[in-house]
Amino acid sequence: MKKSLLAMVALSAVAGVAQADVSLYGVLDMGIANLTAGQNANATMPVGVPTQIIPSNTAGKSVTTLAPNGLSQSVLGFKGAEDISGDLKAGFILEAGINPNSGTITDGLSGLTQGNANTSSGADSSRAGQLFNNRSTLYLSSKEWGTLSFGRQYTVSLDDIVKYDPQQASYAFSVVGFFGSYGGGGWTEDARLDNSVKYNATFHNVRVGALYQFGGIAGNNTANSAGQFGLGTDIGKLSMDAFVSYKKDGMGTAAAGGTPSVPALKAIVSDTKAAGLFAKYTMGPATISGGVEHILYTNPTGGAAASGYVSPLGGYTYTTFVTNGYNINKVLNLGFAGVRYAVTPALDISGSFYTVHQLDYSGTGCSTTAAATCSGYLQAYALVADYHLSQRTDVYAGISPTSVNGGMSVGFAATENTTTMVGVRHRF
Repeated sequence: MKKSLLAMVALSAVAGVAQADVSLYGVLDMGIANLTAGQNANATMPVGVPTQIIPSNTAGKSVTTLAPNGLSQSVLGFKGAEDISGDLKAGFILEAGINPNSGTITDGLSGLTQGNANTSSGADSSRAGQLFNNRSTLYLSSKEWGTLSFGRQYTVSLDDIVKYDPQQASYAFSVVGFFGSYGGGGWTEDARLDNSVKYNATFHNVRVGALYQFGGIAGNNTANSAGQFGLGTDIGKLSMDAFVSYKKDGMGTAAAGGTPSVPALKAIVSDTKAAGLFAKYTMGPATISGGVEHILYTNPTGGAAASGYVSPLGGYTYTTFVTNGYNINKVLNLGFAGVRYAVTPALDISGSFYTVHQLDYSGTGCSTTAAATCSGYLQAYALVADYHLSQRTDVYAGISPTSVNGGMSVGFAATENTTTMVGVRHRF
């Protein structure tokens, strides 16, 4: 009821604005997906059903279902801008991720609470039922000096992932799309950051990006804070971007037992540091792209966890906080590459490969399933065809096999999964 009332207020407010350039926009993406090792569907999870392999409460059984957001997150948004002086503009973006198959606001953590009783699937997400869970941003923009924005917004690292992933961060066919932790520089909840200030500009041939998140804790300005910096350039047909980031008291969420009526969530708290390098090269109808990312997890030092103050998304309550999970630092190394080929002006075919290597952080040097802290790999492939029926509507079909081994497979009911999905996407 609260979210419905807030939505009505937002719609009424936008409808009452006199500016001619305030607009309603959106994306609707739905299809039919089959997973050889899947989970029960969930109405609020970003993909309805996990389209990449994750720990399963259904013994990795096959599932076929209607699934939203195969190629891209469905959204409903409002945006507007006003000319101030010269080339200076002020504007806003209010954008909600939605699940069109159920008409709900996207909320990955809701699935985790329900999944405690093996009734549905869930996974950590930066979209946790907030009304504008994608973006809520106010900005000042100048062609000469760039854009300064405030609020809830995409990180610099997520911008790079979306730009250079051959599958454009697809949920159904991309590891870096489905697992938002790579766009968040460590945790998926940090792919979009509240209370942040962001700057983007291009000077001659150099792109600059910077972001800072305020922690908001009295007496400790570094706790819960985050920072990112990015540089990029274009040299002929070659584009390159790189970023570095840190997050104090970052948090991942997992189920911790309980029941649907009394849910229990566990927070794994850590500091993270990450660095990424990405490139793409265009040769006629073909674009080759890829990137690498290094992520380091350490026990939290920001102070928020020690003082009992962390900032869970969506107003959820946590029963357990783990602050010593990385007495030995955890390291993830990501690599991906692929090609997107325009067969015709209407038809694109893309193929990609993803690999993630987790280094051992058990202290024993293990590479088996003895513990989740042992070293291990996740590998995935994808092949997708996307046909544009019009400027706003496209249909797609694709397949993505994924496998895990060693410590990365602990908790998984199956170590292999193949996702096949066909769908339609409409923009307005």
